[in-house]
Amino acid sequence: MGFRDVINQEQAKEFLKSCIVSGRIANGYLFHGPRGVGKSTLALAFAQALNCETRDPGGCGVCPSCKRIARFYHPDVTFIFPTASKNEHEEITGTLKSRSENSLFVHTFPGTASIKIKTIHDLRMDLAMGVREGRRRVIILAYTERMTPEASNCLLRMLEEPSAGVTFVITVTSRHLLLPTIVSRCQAVKCAPLPAKEIERVLVERNIVSPQEGAIIARLSGGSLSVAVEFAEQDVVKYRKESLQYINRIQAKEPIEILKIAEGLAARGDRNEIRIFVHLALLWLRDLLLAKCGAREADIANPDMMDVLKQEASGVELAELKRRIEILEEIVSSMEQHVDLSLLLSSSFLRLAGVVNEPSRPLDMGRQVGG
Repeated sequence: MGFRDVINQEQAKEFLKSCIVSGRIANGYLFHGPRGVGKSTLALAFAQALNCETRDPGGCGVCPSCKRIARFYHPDVTFIFPTASKNEHEEITGTLKSRSENSLFVHTFPGTASIKIKTIHDLRMDLAMGVREGRRRVIILAYTERMTPEASNCLLRMLEEPSAGVTFVITVTSRHLLLPTIVSRCQAVKCAPLPAKEIERVLVERNIVSPQEGAIIARLSGGSLSVAVEFAEQDVVKYRKESLQYINRIQAKEPIEILKIAEGLAARGDRNEIRIFVHLALLWLRDLLLAKCGAREADIANPDMMDVLKQEASGVELAELKRRIEILEEIVSSMEQHVDLSLLLSSSFLRLAGVVNEPSRPLDMGRQVGG
């Protein structure tokens, strides 16, 4: 693998390479950016570069160390992610195997998945053993928006008392989902949304979709390769139609009807399906904003509906569009955590309709406490 196989993220890669070349390796790095833009892949490539036997600052990808890290077999590289199964070892083993065999593996979680305090306690004990074979121990903590409060506090203490030769690489969709004290102790590395052309290229080259489908899916993915891969398995046009129907129904209904809509959507029980609905609705609102500002068709995610976008955009104020976008963005962030979907959607949909005006920080509702 190595940095050369990480799609885009050139600025992030150059920064990390400069850290290796200069020898100034931080105790903690925080990779932040939208879901599906390659944060975990970049973290693994960084771990390879830090332990590459050829000392290639980009990771050669072919030496025994790089190969073992790519297969999750290296004793000095630990990859931690949220789990929910009672048989945690089996879940971890299966996930790592799938990830090592498929570079486009999409990691999805049930609502109960989390990084627990026991996992961080066990890690702390393991780090006492020091570096085993490589030059540096690298701990990758992925999807840390799903870390329990107790685990977060334990991680903070480890960052405050850094061990020699250990680097933490933390990935999260948004920095505000972590303790500010954790953020302050890490070097922030921003991972940007991927260009639609790059996503289209990957989908077509891997024979996942046809060139025509690839162009549409890449536009609607919002810069997320994971979302694009999920869309490739779905009828995206159908999902978009349903998503817009939900938004239109919310705008036209009384509070009791809005709550029924929210409960009905939450009752589906498929968080990934709900995430797709919200994602498509968010893209539509962003397109309305762009259309209202006179953006080119090339900048629009739904170019096949340009006439509808222009017509709808003419009837809504910019401030209102921005308000709705902020609410949907909060839903997206909150769904990555432990939240009650019915409560989250009910509160957010009431705000979208203007029934409830005060911001209610939905990401805090229903969050589970405990390790």
